Amino acid sequence: HVTIHAVNRIDLQGLVGQTEREGCSLTLRSKDGPKEVNATSSHPRDLCVDREGAFQIGTALTEVPMKYTPMQPGRKDVLVHFTESRTDGGLATPLSSWLIVTRAKMPVINKRYDISIKPGKASSKKIMYTNPYSIDRTFKLRTDKPTLLSFRDKTELVVGPKGTHYISLKFNAVFQKRTEDILVFVNDEEDKNEECLCISVTYA
Repeated sequence: HVTIHAVNRIDLQGLVGQTEREGCSLTLRSKDGPKEVNATSSHPRDLCVDREGAFQIGTALTEVPMKYTPMQPGRKDVLVHFTESRTDGGLATPLSSWLIVTRAKMPVINKRYDISIKPGKASSKKIMYTNPYSIDRTFKLRTDKPTLLSFRDKTELVVGPKGTHYISLKFNAVFQKRTEDILVFVNDEEDKNEECLCISVTYA
């Protein structure tokens, strides 16, 4: 027995390293009364439902907020499936499926840094960041290559008006001689990109 479900399609565009919410919602309705629904995404790191756990839908059209955070440029096709929650352990009933065609562009790179690290050794570096605003700001930090780079202190940076703060970087050990361009995204409170820093690391 084969059941065929129609797939809805929308297109999304965004910038690498920041979260898009505007224009990212999907719509659902239940034909036969209230239902508790779960959502699954084929690429949850890039695109997922912007709420925790299961949620309720009814016969009226329900808007389901999504968030799109691409970490690589280019096109990616993402499938999102909505299924009815089951408490009896039975097979989940499909309700709706969506194909989201995503396209991500690179942000402008504001600053470049060149550093050298010996292969096989972890390393720590600091770069200075200046808050260009005349009020306190909280910035979120993210990288496109978390297997190579992490933030020593935390992924949030609180900087006073026109103040400066060090971003502490921890580079994991790499055993081959090579060069890697690693991006650091400095985002605002809404996860929109303020600056994009490119760190060119030569392992030699």
